[in-house]
Amino acid sequence: MLLVPVMVVLLSTSPSPAEELELINRPVNMSGLTGLVFTTAPFTLPTRSIEIAIATLSENSTVPDFTVSELPVFSITAGIAQNMELALKSSDFHVTMNQGETRKGKGDTELSYKWNFLPQTESSQYPAVALIVTGIAPTGDRSLNLGVVAHWGAKFGLSVGREITWGDHALVACADGQIVVQDSTDDRFRDMYGILNIGLLYPISKYRNLQVIAEYNIVNGIDKISAIGGDYTALTFGLRLVSERFNLTIGSQFLHKQVEGFDNASRVFGMASIKF
Repeated sequence: MLLVPVMVVLLSTSPSPAEELELINRPVNMSGLTGLVFTTAPFTLPTRSIEIAIATLSENSTVPDFTVSELPVFSITAGIAQNMELALKSSDFHVTMNQGETRKGKGDTELSYKWNFLPQTESSQYPAVALIVTGIAPTGDRSLNLGVVAHWGAKFGLSVGREITWGDHALVACADGQIVVQDSTDDRFRDMYGILNIGLLYPISKYRNLQVIAEYNIVNGIDKISAIGGDYTALTFGLRLVSERFNLTIGSQFLHKQVEGFDNASRVFGMASIKF
């Protein structure tokens, strides 16, 4: 339902859209798909191109007192066909509790497919739309409560977005909504929840290589709480420096936790990628 007002904004008639803006580069996000930081854009890598990314994400909580870091987050993304891309993502977790206890282990592995079946065309009033399908393999350490799934998991969703230009200015507005299904055949681990991300990217330098990112993120409906967390809403702010092949993104995220016994928290992140 929250995608409805987003679509209204994306379908607005002014400013006019363009098929290809001089945004220099469209890097991948934390999931390995082309996008902002957490928001997935409908656009894809060019055919036969590959992008390798490494990132870190660290969350600090005071109630309960813990620090959880994903280091490194590694992804490799390929443009497999026109308007299609495939991304493989994995990560390692480091959790430090207030008693000095430290847990380290591998997280789950995700393989994602995106198909931009409705590309944005010249002078179109409509945004680009892409299908997102992700499979989650249980490679996380369940004994340390670091894995999200016990047997299998999947994500299904859509991404919408527009690249807008007026005069010397450009703006990228996009949103994605996904449903996550986990272990539906096992009552002990069964879970289903939703993810919604809405993001804006705005170049602030003359040559559009320095960009600011603002996002609103929602994760809602998680029943099985792990060390990775539960429901929350968040505001994300980032600064991105890009060239034709290289991307560097840094920023922070402020989380409003919606889990009993958890106070609000903050995250810092950094990500670099190179395209071949």
